[in-house]
Amino acid sequence: MLLDEPEMKLGGDILLKVDGEEHTFKIVGTFKGMAFLPIMYVNYEYMTKITNRIGETDALMIALERHDPAYVDSVTRLVEERLEFVGVKIGLATTINTERRDAEASFDAIVSLLLTMAVLLALVGGLGLMGTMSINVLERTREIGVLRAIGASNRSVALVFIREGIVIGLMSWAMGAIFAIPMTQGLNQALGQAVMGTSLTYTYSLPGFWMWLGIVIFLSMLASFIPARNASRLTVREVLAYE
Repeated sequence: MLLDEPEMKLGGDILLKVDGEEHTFKIVGTFKGMAFLPIMYVNYEYMTKITNRIGETDALMIALERHDPAYVDSVTRLVEERLEFVGVKIGLATTINTERRDAEASFDAIVSLLLTMAVLLALVGGLGLMGTMSINVLERTREIGVLRAIGASNRSVALVFIREGIVIGLMSWAMGAIFAIPMTQGLNQALGQAVMGTSLTYTYSLPGFWMWLGIVIFLSMLASFIPARNASRLTVREVLAYE
């Protein structure tokens, strides 16, 4: 709210209309709420007085000593049973664990979409590397002939191109790992502001860092295999006949 209303400040006053009547409140603090859901906290005694709802409440928040799911669920059931027993109707009962699971489910869908895009990009990159290595074999046909002339085996010729493919893959992995830092920070900020009204906590995943290294090496070897096999099958006669 302070961003939308820059004239407001801590210690200042804000005029709000409650039940059709205007009341003045003093701003004593701010907090980061949720997007599309502005929330304000006010003094309970004062609010119940101006709304003529003394002794009433719309929500009840309970803090527990333990936070493990089994304990929280059992206490929640006991509270619901107790309130129903004394005649208090419950519209909705939820826990932090439930809200956290719902939030994780929403973000899991986003993560799955991003992983699908990453896999597709990896496949496209592998196909591009295969095409690059195939052209590389054609351009270096005479070099392959020299290797053949000095007695290089099929395996030695193939390893030359496989290693080159791995080096190209490692270069792309290193560049991706570096650019992933600012891109992920920007995505976290944009997604957090859109969904929760605040930036998400940024953590660089080291397991994902090393996992993608293994995937890149595997795809590089796979993409270089066919061009390397074609290069290893070239004979000295074919190379000498190449123009």
